[in-house]
Amino acid sequence: MKITTAGLLCLAVFSAVRADVGADLRRGNRLLRKGKPDQALTAYEKALVREPDNPDIHYNIGGALYGMQNYDEAIAAYQLGLLKKDRKFQSNVFYNIGNCQFRKGALGAAIDAYRTTLLLNPKDKDAKQNLEYCLDLKRQLEDRTENDSLGQDQAEPEPRPQPRRAEREQAERILDALQSQEKKSLEKSRQPERKERVEKDW
Repeated sequence: MKITTAGLLCLAVFSAVRADVGADLRRGNRLLRKGKPDQALTAYEKALVREPDNPDIHYNIGGALYGMQNYDEAIAAYQLGLLKKDRKFQSNVFYNIGNCQFRKGALGAAIDAYRTTLLLNPKDKDAKQNLEYCLDLKRQLEDRTENDSLGQDQAEPEPRPQPRRAEREQAERILDALQSQEKKSLEKSRQPERKERVEKDW
């Protein structure tokens, strides 16, 4: 097989593009690990311009958007990562979608995503723990909702009456009188005993 000059040129360009994509992905990964998801997103988007159909890039973009708390956009990016026909990769995609749904407060959608993760990779311990946590949380919320709806049928407890002003003043007067009486008793006990003089009868 003969390779033409044009073929060599295309191969060189393809290799250069591939190298640039890899460099952008690595830079994005480094930035993401450093906690700079917005800068990581810029690096990933650069790589995406060169390879728009690359599921790995979409997956990484999802990670950056998740770090920026843009959960809906992260889910859309992760879903494009499902184009990769690798079960373990797809299980990671669903796991991350579950995390996004949980952060959004969509508990049912998170549970579905974690279940799909376990269908694709039954050994994923993190997905199993997250699923159990979400199911437990869902039960707690249902119990609380049920208790709240039962509580609405019952009459609300009446507030404890506050003592009226006159009663309070009377209680204060009684307390003052008791303190005054106690004070007098204390003073009396301190005085020396008086002896009565008895007149002698001679």
